[in-house]
Amino acid sequence: MPFPFDIHMVIACEDAPKLENVLHRCFHKNRLNRANPRKEFFRAELHEICKVVEAHHGVVQYTADAVALEYNQSLSMTDEDQEFIESVYEAEELEEETVES
Repeated sequence: MPFPFDIHMVIACEDAPKLENVLHRCFHKNRLNRANPRKEFFRAELHEICKVVEAHHGVVQYTADAVALEYNQSLSMTDEDQEFIESVYEAEELEEETVES
């Protein structure tokens, strides 16, 4: 996982395994890891998920509010910010190498 796990949507339903199966079949082509189908991560917009859920399960109550702090910080970082962070890590690596020597 590149970032801490954030919950982006919670759907309440009576038969969660059935709904999960439908979602996996509908978004199969959007898998992030296509080589290992056990890795159940997909690229999908919340509105796309809602359409599938409503088509197969009816209207449901859901919450769609994720903090995603590190992800959003990563999106807003400038190249200068990234270069600074890389320089800090490089300095730490040099310090560790010096201590080990």
